[in-house]
Amino acid sequence: MEDIDALALLKEELETEEVHLKVNAIHRLKTVIMCIGVDDTIKKLIPYLESKNQSRLNHVQVSLRRKMMKFCSLSRKSSARFGKNL
Repeated sequence: MEDIDALALLKEELETEEVHLKVNAIHRLKTVIMCIGVDDTIKKLIPYLESKNQSRLNHVQVSLRRKMMKFCSLSRKSSARFGKNL
């Protein structure tokens, strides 16, 4: 079985012109963040989304960023509460 790079797949789906793929990527955001972890989310995913937002801001990207930030906040609270690094 081949390993799948969740972040690379997410980026590929967000780069497409097909809106349904972008929307599906947003729905899978929680899974992607859980796969890459909080640190990579902060170090890699957030800067990627910020660079995309600077070039062209659209409703899909805004929605994605809001969901991701909410999940990161919840993950950090959960990590602190249970003493684990998610």
